[in-house]
Amino acid sequence: MKNLHEIKKENQNKVDQLLNNCLVFWAFSNEQFAKNKTPLAEGEKYVSIGAGGYMPKSKVNDFSNGMKEINKWFKAEIKNNKAKRQNIIYELANHEAFYTGDLADTLAALGPDYTLEEVKEVYNTEHKKQTA
Repeated sequence: MKNLHEIKKENQNKVDQLLNNCLVFWAFSNEQFAKNKTPLAEGEKYVSIGAGGYMPKSKVNDFSNGMKEINKWFKAEIKNNKAKRQNIIYELANHEAFYTGDLADTLAALGPDYTLEEVKEVYNTEHKKQTA
């Protein structure tokens, strides 16, 4: 059985490979754009993917399909390795829910495969452990 850390590391490797294959680059200024841009086919243009990321327009479908496959793989790994609780704890900590008591960002990050009730149950159990 893999733990959450191993699953997330493998997931990140898959994402990194996809970004590389789709010629994604990052730029937060015109200078960075000129320095980091990837090669284009003749007549092709770059498109923004948000958060400072750019890629050739011809790679958008490959990127979108690749991300869907990676997300599908990740969900299956979480389920197959019984890591759902670990993932909830990770997202609760990542979104500082134990400090704020607000579960909204955690629920948004986890997505529709997680219910408010199961997140609350984990939150309550883990919060009691931290404050004991």
